[in-house]
Amino acid sequence: MKITLDIHINRDGHHEDFEFIVFGHYYKRNATSYYIYDEVWENGKTHTIVKYIDGKVPEIQILRTGTLNMRLFFKENEVMKGSYKTNIGTFKVETSTKDLEYDWDEQMKQGKMNINYHFFIEQIEVGTYQLQFTFKEEKGL
Repeated sequence: MKITLDIHINRDGHHEDFEFIVFGHYYKRNATSYYIYDEVWENGKTHTIVKYIDGKVPEIQILRTGTLNMRLFFKENEVMKGSYKTNIGTFKVETSTKDLEYDWDEQMKQGKMNINYHFFIEQIEVGTYQLQFTFKEEKGL
């Protein structure tokens, strides 16, 4: 599974864009879709699980462990609590999600996920973020 993540950040009047391309796995169990991949950095590796939980109020969870430890939760029009662990301690984080979209085409084996949210660390807003994931099954992987 080829996973492309485009990140758009607005912070203190400045705009930053990043793009990551990784390869991972997809599977579905009941009403939950899982995307699992590893990010390799200069100082180590981070294992990431992105979960889309379908329901009356859909939810997305991003769970990262390894060099970076972070738990983020998203529900549209809700504030969700999470955590961000660093070498100097664990911080409380919150997401206030403005928009959450998910689409998966089982026949084409591809999809997309879009999350727009305000991000807070210890109740201080650090920026507005947009995460755009695209997922596409690659033949031979």
